Parts: sequence; structure tokens; C-alpha cells
Amino acid sequence: MTQQIDEVRFWPRLGIYITREFADEYIERSQDTGITGEYLDDDLEEYNQVTTISPLTLRREVDEIFSKPFEEVELPEETKALFKLMEMERNRKKILLDYKSQGMTIEEAKEQYAKEIDEVASEALGIDLAGKTESEDSPHEEE
Repeated sequence: MTQQIDEVRFWPRLGIYITREFADEYIERSQDTGITGEYLDDDLEEYNQVTTISPLTLRREVDEIFSKPFEEVELPEETKALFKLMEMERNRKKILLDYKSQGMTIEEAKEQYAKEIDEVASEALGIDLAGKTESEDSPHEEE
């Protein structure tokens, strides 16, 4: 186990534990794709440019986190939710069949599944699905 701990570190930028190999591949892919874009800021009703991080900056971050000993951290709620959503997707068929065995039609089962997916995601992001606003304890609120 010690060898595994020595090979992984938590990368706050991604919110997950990584290996140096994964980090190198991530940096290479981000450099190769050159994906840039913009998003609509609803509050200002204008598009904002997405600022990409240079591969050099990413490499410095990775070198910095691997220069320190392994430290266990509490995963961010967003990361935990992502893992839960991935698990739900892997088990989608089983979940749907379980709902069906409880007397739901397949359409009702799919609707229930979609509702649960929305709930997990909205809770992690602090979004109130009814009002589409961030909750008071959201980690994404502006201070």
C-alpha cells in the first residue's frame, strides 16, 4: 500500500487523486486539444471567454504536489457527487429494473431515475431545481 500512496497525490484543480502518469496524459491532452470557448453569463447577458491554463502552469502544479508527501484529503462534494453519478450510470439498467419490479412502468422508472440524477447533481452544486438558484450553503457562492 505504501508504494501506491507514494504514487498518488490530490490535485485540487481536478478534485481527485492522480498519478503522475495520469497528470502527464491530462496535460498532453489539454495541450493537444486546444479547446477554448466562451459561456453565456446570464447575469450580464453577455458571453465571456474561457481562459485556458497553459501546460507549463499545469506541469508546475503537478511538480509541486508530487514534491510533497502524500496527504489524505476529504474529497470535495462535487467530486463525491460525480462518483455517485458515475456509479448510478453504471447501474442504470439494474436501477430501472428494480423500479419496474416495484410496480413502475419503464417510463415511470426512467423518470424516477432522471429525477434522482438531477437531485444528486443539484445538491452537490447547491442548485435549487425549483427556483434554479444557488442555496445559501453552496460552495460556489460569491463572497
